[in-house]
Amino acid sequence: MKAILVSGPGGPEVLTTGEAEIPQPGPGDVLVRVLAAGVGPWDGYLRSGGWTGEYPYIPGGEFAGVVVGDTGDSAAFEDGEPVYGYPGLNGCYAEYVTCPAEQLAPVPEGLDRVDAAAVPVNGMTALQGLTEDLDVGAGDTVLITAAAGGLGHLAVQIARALGANVVATASAQHHEFVHTLGAEEVVDHSQPGWSDQVRALTGGGVSKVLACAGPTLAGAAQAARDGAVIATPVPAETFPDGDRVRWQRYNGRPSGSSLIRLAPWFDDGSLEIHIARRFFWRDATAAQREVDQGHVRGKVLLVVDEDVAARSGL
Repeated sequence: MKAILVSGPGGPEVLTTGEAEIPQPGPGDVLVRVLAAGVGPWDGYLRSGGWTGEYPYIPGGEFAGVVVGDTGDSAAFEDGEPVYGYPGLNGCYAEYVTCPAEQLAPVPEGLDRVDAAAVPVNGMTALQGLTEDLDVGAGDTVLITAAAGGLGHLAVQIARALGANVVATASAQHHEFVHTLGAEEVVDHSQPGWSDQVRALTGGGVSKVLACAGPTLAGAAQAARDGAVIATPVPAETFPDGDRVRWQRYNGRPSGSSLIRLAPWFDDGSLEIHIARRFFWRDATAAQREVDQGHVRGKVLLVVDEDVAARSGL
């Protein structure tokens, strides 16, 4: 099968096109023909030195595609069924991938079956952070930082679907976009004193924060009330000093049930994925370079299927 390979640690230039063996599903796994893969900052982290396995490896941690073959009654997926999932942090920039059945879900009717590839990692991370770590519910006010990015733009919509009020941060050029997602207030986190703005808008600060980017952590802590909880996937070594707030560091957990929980919101229009740009699979170097540069509005998508790419004009 065709695949993108990482030949060794380095910049996006270490990505090459090549051939690899079609993966063989083990017990409980499902073989999927990949239509597209999402591109995220985790791809750059692994490529630049975070990968601890053997080289070359196939990057990509999320995908959308169609099931190949009979998966057995226990898997509950049918041949040709559109699915999307998060099998791990590698393997998705290829024509085929295997995924544990419990980390896979049917693509909702309200979600494009190709664009679905950009949802799993950030969708599950946003949902789990808001519900499991922050216990966000109706009537809560939650601060979401870096709200125009891949994680943040989904988190704003999910928080609104949960019934919460959202105060968000984003660069000035993204304010209108973040308002359309459902944020009541948006402040510019690139400006000094933005945390004071949040405190003023919320009557003294917020008690629940989803911090989606490292540069916003210090401001998030200043914008929070005493005893507030700040949940973030950012590494703990970057947390500001002090014990005025409680930091909750977490990673999105691969979970088909989390994807299934998102489905009704996609179907009723409460939740949409915003694709900043689509690249053909051979342009993976350019796709990762764009994500590495930061400030992407929504997600970058790598289209793997030749027919889909042709219809998209890639």
